[in-house]
Amino acid sequence: MISRFRRHVTDNRVIAAILVLYVVLATLYNFANPLFEPPDEIHHYNFIRYLQQTHRLPVVDLDGPETEYHQAPLYYTIAALVTAPLPHESSIAPYAIRNPFWAYEIGQVGRDNKNQYLHDASQRFPSPDAAVWTMHLTRALSTLFGFGTLLLTYFLARCFVSRPMAVGAMAVLAFMPNFLFTSSAMTNDSLTILVSTAVTLHLVTTATVDAPPSPRRWLGLGVLLGLALLTKVSAWPLLAVAALMVVMLSIRLKSWRLFFTAALILTAIVGLIGGWWVVRNVVHYGDLTGLASDWATWGMRKPPTPDTYLSELVSFRRTFWVTFGYGNIPLPEWGYIPIDLFVYGGIGGLVLAAAHFRRVPPTAVRRHQLILLGVWVILAGITLLWFWYRATATNGRHVYAILPVVILAIIGGWHILMPERWHRLLAALFGGLMALLAVLAWAFILIPAYQPSPRLTPDQLLEFAPNRLDWQIGDVAILRGYRLSQPSVRPGDTVTVTLFWEALCTTERSYSAYVHLVGADGETVGRRDSYPGLGNDPTIYWRPGEIIEDAIPVPISVTAEGPIALKIVAGLYDQTIDETLDTRDQNGSIIEYPVIGRMKLAQTQDVALNPQYQLDVTFQHGLRLDGYDLSTIDIRPATTLSLTLYWSPGGPLPIEYATFVHLVDEQDNIIAQGDDPPLGGWYPTTFWGANEHFKDSYSVAVPGDTPAGTYHVLMGLYSLQNMSRLPLENGADAVRLDQDVRLR
Repeated sequence: MISRFRRHVTDNRVIAAILVLYVVLATLYNFANPLFEPPDEIHHYNFIRYLQQTHRLPVVDLDGPETEYHQAPLYYTIAALVTAPLPHESSIAPYAIRNPFWAYEIGQVGRDNKNQYLHDASQRFPSPDAAVWTMHLTRALSTLFGFGTLLLTYFLARCFVSRPMAVGAMAVLAFMPNFLFTSSAMTNDSLTILVSTAVTLHLVTTATVDAPPSPRRWLGLGVLLGLALLTKVSAWPLLAVAALMVVMLSIRLKSWRLFFTAALILTAIVGLIGGWWVVRNVVHYGDLTGLASDWATWGMRKPPTPDTYLSELVSFRRTFWVTFGYGNIPLPEWGYIPIDLFVYGGIGGLVLAAAHFRRVPPTAVRRHQLILLGVWVILAGITLLWFWYRATATNGRHVYAILPVVILAIIGGWHILMPERWHRLLAALFGGLMALLAVLAWAFILIPAYQPSPRLTPDQLLEFAPNRLDWQIGDVAILRGYRLSQPSVRPGDTVTVTLFWEALCTTERSYSAYVHLVGADGETVGRRDSYPGLGNDPTIYWRPGEIIEDAIPVPISVTAEGPIALKIVAGLYDQTIDETLDTRDQNGSIIEYPVIGRMKLAQTQDVALNPQYQLDVTFQHGLRLDGYDLSTIDIRPATTLSLTLYWSPGGPLPIEYATFVHLVDEQDNIIAQGDDPPLGGWYPTTFWGANEHFKDSYSVAVPGDTPAGTYHVLMGLYSLQNMSRLPLENGADAVRLDQDVRLR
């Protein structure tokens, strides 16, 4: 008895600790998440403000912009009443400036344009703006709803599993990152989960009675069902579950009076509380749910095909457990492995339970309870599929009405799978791992997603910007320099080009930064356009004098061909009018084509080269000439001789060299020549790398008055700085090719 009492006290303390830690984490999530970044939060807030300003429910404009005005009104009414005394801005326009680069690589992990809206430091916690605090406090209402959900989840779990496992179910839900995310945002999902859990608990406990329930119990159930009708359509299947419970209870207790009493009271109360909402939807939109108006404004997608099922399931799994923003801020894929193990283990336990039930059937009461939960989950799944084939996107939160039941089912599977002596340890393990995941997701996923770029001091700029420029971009900023994440890339790679901006002013419009990597013939092989800071540092919020370290990842086309020295072109432009800001050098002269530097695009793979004529010639610095091709050995005056050289560098040469190709007579007089930097200037010798093999072509125009005879081809390399030639290992300064050329 004493040990049982001690365990009871210990469990209560654990429950209290879970609730306290939940509130702390939900608050941290609240302030880490910029305003309006959670799904549809701006539309939820607009609904709340509409009620506060007009004192009436809005009607969806079927030809107007997207809204959430079709949603049931209970959450918005409560939020409007609670926050009405708090200070509000007359307009949220300053907080709702859209980021046109939002959702770049939407499923990618990181911070690249994860923000749908632009955010200033004054809008982040702690903010001096009272209206910002009001919106954060409105979010706290969802935290309160989540608090109630956790308590109800514990009592629901106690109907099916041991006390330690019930505490474990509560802990898993409390620290589930997406539950924290939902409980720290302005969303009707938070109230939907609470009301749905309350209805589920009421149904499960009512199914256990041994005598017809009192009218008060039916009255309470009717109130909860009516509130469910006013929270969200995803809770509406509970009406069918409640009807099933009444039928099963009437059959078990053999009481038609119970059936008619319950049906009469529930129908009357639900109709009184929520019936008017259904009638209003029919009057305004022509359907019971009001979803027709939602699809009229948001649009409907084509039904998913079998090819999209897997990707939709992966997205659903992420958005159910852990992903932030509009589903565009996921964990790394390995981060979902512990959750998968937790889920699969629970499913395995349920499978074993199903086999066990065939041998040892449960009592009628327990069977009815399980049927109610099973039907509730099945109906929620059918509703999701129905919604899936119509809505523009499918999200895990669409079934959050059954979230506590799903957690309970998984915990129940483990409850059956493992002996009772392991239950306390399992509960601690699952709750602890989920709490650890919640903290890590907050610290390393959510916060960095919206983190502004670092600000540097002038001394730090000298350290971090190895390539100085000091170019002025319009009247907006000075591009102090740049840094490359790597000096060489291959097709399909991504290189990070870090630009260092010094702000000259706070701009009236947001300018976009661009970095383009340009190859031969002006072909752009890599490009990124974005607001600075990958969306987190728009120029409208720059402060004069601050130095922004703007790291921009640039993907390289998989079809790009190397080796080549790419030109790096960068600057600022106005996206609204597609106008690039002027770039001026340190002397104030306009730079027409702002090439800030160059970087190497290496060969994708080692290519097999078979020259027409083999050579084994080595220049200094390990440069080898392996052979050459000649377009012809019999030429005519006023024609062009083409020569292709096959190079195998030993590494980059210390300075830039050009190649000379001379057609000479027997006395080595130059008859014609074709000098050119390697690959037409697109691959300077300072970029050459060891173990490369590439060919380079040159043309020699033969004058029309050249006399007939035998001529030789001389080639070599000379410095573009002082015209000195690169010596061969034998000391010579040129190579005479073996094959002579005859002029007829």
